[in-house]
Amino acid sequence: MGYLNVSQNYWDLRSHGFSDAINEELDSAIGEQCKERFRTVFGEKPLTILDDGAGAGFYTVLLSMLGHRVVSIDYSEKMVERIIENMRSRGFKADAFKMDAQKLDFEDETFDAVVQRNVMWNLDHPEEAYKEIYRVLKPGGIFFIDDGNHYLSSHDPEYAREQEERRKEFEAQKKAETVIPGSHYRHNPENVDYTVIEKIAQQQPLSYQRRPQWDVNRMILTGFREMDVKIDGKGLPHHFTIIARKP
Repeated sequence: MGYLNVSQNYWDLRSHGFSDAINEELDSAIGEQCKERFRTVFGEKPLTILDDGAGAGFYTVLLSMLGHRVVSIDYSEKMVERIIENMRSRGFKADAFKMDAQKLDFEDETFDAVVQRNVMWNLDHPEEAYKEIYRVLKPGGIFFIDDGNHYLSSHDPEYAREQEERRKEFEAQKKAETVIPGSHYRHNPENVDYTVIEKIAQQQPLSYQRRPQWDVNRMILTGFREMDVKIDGKGLPHHFTIIARKP
């Protein structure tokens, strides 16, 4: 069973609060740190970049601030509307479309770079999304992915034990009001039931895979040969970034 349309409905409902959260991030140290990372990864020359599954446009805004031409896609129509609003509010014109990351409507070798943030875990067929990213990248193009093992704890006992410790730490942060900017529990004006996406995610293929091992293997099978992997945090890998270059 595919969950793409069910996920779309959920993210349509979440779009307002999600947009509020990313705007808080954009105006915080998180946004500045990410912008500096992009300067290092992509350099100063303006590039044509695809924000693949852009959500409300966090990466789209940051890359536009750096002078790049960004094309944004998301399967949620309401998220695409938020991208347009967020870009306009910061003085940019959006180039945003509703599109399936697993079947992109772009010609081969269109983009100098592709960026993606917490998208693969949503997908019914993430291996197809990797093929599409590789296809639309120009030779020498860069793929930047930021993602994590968000729901592996539902199926992996080691992750379940560590996730419980992380949950306790997060609850303590909430109580002390020291939660990082963009924490989504504080941005839910629609009162959306978050358990909807949790139940969907638990059935998605990447909730059964240890990452980034799976992603690295998939990239190799797809054709990438040059990769830089960074795993953040202590203990088991939870959050990671990969920077890969198409030959």
